Amino acid sequence: MAAALTSARQGRLYPAVILDGGDAEARRQAALELARTLLCEVSPAARPCGVCRHCRRIVWPGAGEGETAFHPDFQVLERDLKASTSVDATRELLKTAQVSPFEARGQVFVIASAESLTGEAANALLKNLEEPHVSAPRHFLLLAPSRLDLLPTLRSRSLAVFLGAAVPVDAATVEPLARSFTAAAAAYAGSGAPIYLLGAASALAAAGGWEDPRSSRPWALAAAAVLRSLELEPGPAMMTARRARLALAEALLESPALRLRGIAADRILEGLVARHLA
Repeated sequence: MAAALTSARQGRLYPAVILDGGDAEARRQAALELARTLLCEVSPAARPCGVCRHCRRIVWPGAGEGETAFHPDFQVLERDLKASTSVDATRELLKTAQVSPFEARGQVFVIASAESLTGEAANALLKNLEEPHVSAPRHFLLLAPSRLDLLPTLRSRSLAVFLGAAVPVDAATVEPLARSFTAAAAAYAGSGAPIYLLGAASALAAAGGWEDPRSSRPWALAAAAVLRSLELEPGPAMMTARRARLALAEALLESPALRLRGIAADRILEGLVARHLA
């Protein structure tokens, strides 16, 4: 979040930002802080000042009364249906993005429950992101419990800012996974027998916790085990395999998106290990 605020002060913030993690209140407060920083009228280093005519009027809908509760260049789209945000409501919001700002130097649009956008609504928003208005800066802040709840096309065109707390990886949990993986990978390197690739994938699968398709923790443990294997298997052979292991660790960290498509975790692990080690 600190890096995003710095980019906003410098006028370099990505047009679309995903604010995910934390609770709903944390996401709302982050959106307000970013919006005030983007539209504040004082010198960049002092934004947001909190007292200028823009900062004072950027509040969450329903949180204030009178004029101070409304800013024409700050719009919030709340979920309008019981379980989703409709395309009609989304298009109504996007109409404002086609005109020049009313008072501020730019505009900020907040999608309060971006995970609830219907497919048609998400595509309408996507078109606006792909063909941005060039006369003034416009920013879209997409709030969601997890960035993985959004369409891949939206994620690929947005900067993701995670608001949750970092969870450290337990070294004691990683160590046995790493040793089993290292042994299987070394056996494959020495024999070329595919059975050892399955053994390496099984070693990573022992991280457990795969029942929850939204959980990133087992993938983080598997990636940490692969990185630890670089230290457990030193020597010239490891120097040539280092690039492949690093690529595998990176792929593991990106794999929750595949899990959400309904692909079994063990199949994903087997495919990634084979792709990067074979």
